[in-house]
Amino acid sequence: MKQKTTRRAFVQSGAAAGVASALAVPTTVRAADPINAASLKLGKGLRDLSDETISFFLQMGVEHVVMPGRFTTERRSRGLVPATAQGPQNDNPITPLDADELIRIKKHLADRGLSAEMVRLPRSWRILHGKPGAEEDFGALKASIQAAGRAGIPVMEYNFTPLRGSEGYARTTGRGDSGLRDFDHARVENLPPLPNVGEHSREQMWERLERFLKELVPVCEDSDVRLALHPNDPPIPIFRGAAQPTRSLDDLKQLIDLVDSPANGITLDTGVTTEMGEDAAEAIRYFGSRDRINHVHYRNVRVEIPYFKYLETMHDEGVCDMLAAMRAFAEVGYSRLLIPDHAPEFSDDSPGSEISWAFALGYLRSLRHAASENV
Repeated sequence: MKQKTTRRAFVQSGAAAGVASALAVPTTVRAADPINAASLKLGKGLRDLSDETISFFLQMGVEHVVMPGRFTTERRSRGLVPATAQGPQNDNPITPLDADELIRIKKHLADRGLSAEMVRLPRSWRILHGKPGAEEDFGALKASIQAAGRAGIPVMEYNFTPLRGSEGYARTTGRGDSGLRDFDHARVENLPPLPNVGEHSREQMWERLERFLKELVPVCEDSDVRLALHPNDPPIPIFRGAAQPTRSLDDLKQLIDLVDSPANGITLDTGVTTEMGEDAAEAIRYFGSRDRINHVHYRNVRVEIPYFKYLETMHDEGVCDMLAAMRAFAEVGYSRLLIPDHAPEFSDDSPGSEISWAFALGYLRSLRHAASENV
């Protein structure tokens, strides 16, 4: 008879497994001098502010977080595979973030021992799609940046895609029947444009992105806030007639050259970088040496065809050298937030995926220790 494992026991074993797996990672890059990785800010993005969520991540040793932009204590779950492509539901004006609300959230977290390091910038479909009302939304985005500055939140992350290629994902299984997600461009390459999105060329998207940066970066500089653009993921060139403008390292290099400012930076996603067929550690050195990494998503993949076909794995199973990446972040003096992302599904897990995050955080903490000790 198979012995049933409780969720609490499995969370604990997941964290322990993460530690053990990280320490077993073979060292492929050794530094000549000691690396100060111990100060890297490992953290987690929060979907809600419930006592259960906060208590769990405190138990996992989290001290730094991505905060939600609205105060909510309703526990939120996540889905492994988006069912359909999600375009705009309407063309209503976006609501700017409120400084008092951000200060309230930040204090709520600080009172419980968590430092809020980032909040997401609201998304404007009218700007992304070049529709009437973009001017009004630019005003709301500028007000949001100013609100974050008044609240003392140093980074705001954003995406810039007219439509994400989420329909190319499918659910599959990994070791022990854990739930994983894979992507195959063949599933979506012949899909037609969506009526509420339309077609958008690469040239149009780059024109909009350049204007976006030139409008917002000066406000960021005045507010002591940095922007972090997450690369298009999946990193395919076009989806349902909508070009994906920042889907390669060359695109990200072009991005930081558009407006020469540390406020114009990126989210360095080790998974997306590897999906592109690139070396994550080298990308970290390129952007980190220019002080343009403003946020980090730390995850792993196994790539069959760069850009077009890959499997999102557990953190210790993919082809990205996670220890080399951790060392590279320390080498370039990266000082902002680093969070795990795209964790797999574990059996008997909670709606908040506590087992998944326990494993991921345990693994990352061990990587940080290993990088710092040069083991």
